[in-house]
Amino acid sequence: MRFIRCQMRGHRQAQLTVPQFRALVILSHVGDASLSALAEHLGLSRPAASRLVEGLVRRGLLQRRPQAGDRRCVVLRLTRRGWAAYRAALRNMQAAMARRFDALSQRELALVSRALGILSHVFTPDGDRPAAAE
Repeated sequence: MRFIRCQMRGHRQAQLTVPQFRALVILSHVGDASLSALAEHLGLSRPAASRLVEGLVRRGLLQRRPQAGDRRCVVLRLTRRGWAAYRAALRNMQAAMARRFDALSQRELALVSRALGILSHVFTPDGDRPAAAE
Protein backbone atom coordinates (compact mmCIF):
# COMPACT_ATOMS: atom_id res chain seq x y z
CA MET A 1 0.00 0.00 0.00
CA ARG A 2 2.88 2.37 0.69
CA PHE A 3 4.08 1.93 -2.91
CA ILE A 4 0.56 2.55 -4.24
CA ARG A 5 0.13 5.68 -2.10
CA CYS A 6 3.47 7.05 -3.29
CA GLN A 7 2.54 6.38 -6.92
CA MET A 8 -0.85 8.05 -6.48
CA ARG A 9 0.85 11.12 -4.99
CA GLY A 10 3.43 11.16 -7.79
CA HIS A 11 0.83 11.11 -10.58
CA ARG A 12 -1.49 13.91 -9.58
CA GLN A 13 -2.97 14.59 -13.03
CA ALA A 14 -6.22 12.95 -11.90
CA GLN A 15 -5.89 14.46 -8.41
CA LEU A 16 -7.11 11.24 -6.78
CA THR A 17 -6.38 10.11 -3.27
CA VAL A 18 -6.06 6.39 -2.58
CA PRO A 19 -9.58 6.19 -1.04
CA GLN A 20 -11.02 8.05 -4.04
CA PHE A 21 -9.23 5.70 -6.42
CA ARG A 22 -10.51 2.71 -4.46
CA ALA A 23 -14.06 4.09 -4.78
CA LEU A 24 -13.62 4.35 -8.55
CA VAL A 25 -12.22 0.81 -8.67
CA ILE A 26 -15.19 -0.58 -6.74
CA LEU A 27 -17.72 1.24 -8.90
CA SER A 28 -15.91 0.14 -12.07
CA HIS A 29 -16.44 -3.48 -11.00
CA VAL A 30 -19.96 -3.39 -9.54
CA GLY A 31 -21.59 -0.73 -11.71
CA ASP A 32 -24.37 0.99 -9.79
CA ALA A 33 -23.93 0.91 -6.02
CA SER A 34 -25.57 2.48 -3.01
CA LEU A 35 -23.70 4.77 -0.67
CA SER A 36 -24.02 2.14 2.08
CA ALA A 37 -22.51 -0.58 -0.12
CA LEU A 38 -19.63 1.69 -1.15
CA ALA A 39 -18.98 2.68 2.49
CA GLU A 40 -18.89 -0.99 3.47
CA HIS A 41 -16.45 -1.89 0.66
CA LEU A 42 -14.19 1.01 1.61
CA GLY A 43 -14.40 0.34 5.34
CA LEU A 44 -15.70 3.86 5.97
CA SER A 45 -18.60 5.22 7.96
CA ARG A 46 -21.55 6.43 5.88
CA PRO A 47 -20.78 10.10 6.67
CA ALA A 48 -17.12 9.66 5.62
CA ALA A 49 -18.17 7.85 2.43
CA SER A 50 -20.72 10.59 1.76
CA ARG A 51 -18.00 13.27 1.99
CA LEU A 52 -15.74 11.26 -0.33
CA VAL A 53 -18.59 10.80 -2.84
CA GLU A 54 -19.57 14.47 -2.66
CA GLY A 55 -16.05 15.47 -3.69
CA LEU A 56 -16.10 13.03 -6.61
CA VAL A 57 -19.56 14.23 -7.70
CA ARG A 58 -18.43 17.89 -7.60
CA ARG A 59 -15.49 16.99 -9.85
CA GLY A 60 -17.78 15.21 -12.30
CA LEU A 61 -16.33 11.75 -11.67
CA LEU A 62 -19.45 10.22 -10.13
CA GLN A 63 -23.14 10.57 -10.80
CA ARG A 64 -25.56 10.34 -7.90
CA ARG A 65 -29.23 9.68 -8.63
CA PRO A 66 -32.27 8.45 -6.72
CA GLN A 67 -33.01 4.74 -7.05
CA ALA A 68 -36.14 3.90 -8.99
CA GLY A 69 -38.95 3.14 -6.55
CA ASP A 70 -37.16 4.54 -3.47
CA ARG A 71 -36.16 8.19 -3.78
CA ARG A 72 -34.45 8.04 -0.36
CA CYS A 73 -31.90 5.52 -1.69
CA VAL A 74 -29.13 6.98 -3.85
CA VAL A 75 -27.38 5.07 -6.64
CA LEU A 76 -23.78 5.92 -7.54
CA ARG A 77 -22.26 5.44 -10.97
CA LEU A 78 -19.05 6.47 -12.70
CA THR A 79 -19.42 9.23 -15.27
CA ARG A 80 -17.52 9.22 -18.56
CA ARG A 81 -14.99 11.52 -16.89
CA GLY A 82 -14.84 9.14 -13.89
CA TRP A 83 -14.08 6.19 -16.16
CA ALA A 84 -11.30 8.18 -17.83
CA ALA A 85 -9.77 9.16 -14.47
CA TYR A 86 -9.99 5.54 -13.26
CA ARG A 87 -8.33 4.17 -16.41
CA ALA A 88 -5.56 6.80 -16.33
CA ALA A 89 -4.77 6.12 -12.66
CA LEU A 90 -4.86 2.36 -13.26
CA ARG A 91 -2.52 2.62 -16.28
CA ASN A 92 -0.07 4.73 -14.26
CA MET A 93 -0.14 2.24 -11.38
CA GLN A 94 0.29 -0.77 -13.68
CA ALA A 95 3.22 0.89 -15.48
CA ALA A 96 4.94 1.70 -12.18
CA MET A 97 4.49 -1.86 -10.93
CA ALA A 98 5.71 -3.29 -14.25
CA ARG A 99 8.89 -1.21 -13.98
CA ARG A 100 9.50 -2.70 -10.54
CA PHE A 101 8.87 -6.27 -11.70
CA ASP A 102 11.09 -5.79 -14.78
CA ALA A 103 14.05 -5.60 -12.40
CA LEU A 104 13.39 -9.16 -11.14
CA SER A 105 14.96 -12.29 -12.58
CA GLN A 106 12.79 -15.06 -14.05
CA ARG A 107 13.43 -17.10 -10.91
CA GLU A 108 12.32 -14.23 -8.66
CA LEU A 109 9.21 -13.64 -10.79
CA ALA A 110 8.31 -17.33 -10.52
CA LEU A 111 8.72 -17.13 -6.74
CA VAL A 112 6.52 -14.02 -6.54
CA SER A 113 3.89 -15.71 -8.70
CA ARG A 114 3.91 -18.80 -6.51
CA ALA A 115 3.67 -16.69 -3.33
CA LEU A 116 0.71 -14.74 -4.75
CA GLY A 117 -1.02 -18.00 -5.60
CA ILE A 118 -0.53 -19.23 -2.03
CA LEU A 119 -1.80 -15.93 -0.58
CA SER A 120 -4.81 -16.02 -2.88
CA HIS A 121 -5.63 -19.50 -1.59
CA VAL A 122 -5.15 -18.47 2.04
CA PHE A 123 -7.32 -15.36 1.77
CA THR A 124 -10.12 -16.78 -0.38
CA PRO A 125 -13.20 -17.44 1.74
CA ASP A 126 -13.70 -21.18 2.25
CA GLY A 127 -16.88 -21.26 0.19
CA ASP A 128 -15.10 -19.62 -2.73
CA ARG A 129 -12.07 -21.91 -2.84
CA PRO A 130 -11.75 -24.18 -5.83
CA ALA A 131 -11.16 -27.85 -5.13
CA ALA A 132 -7.49 -28.58 -4.49
CA ALA A 133 -5.64 -30.09 -7.43
CA GLU A 134 -4.15 -33.44 -6.61
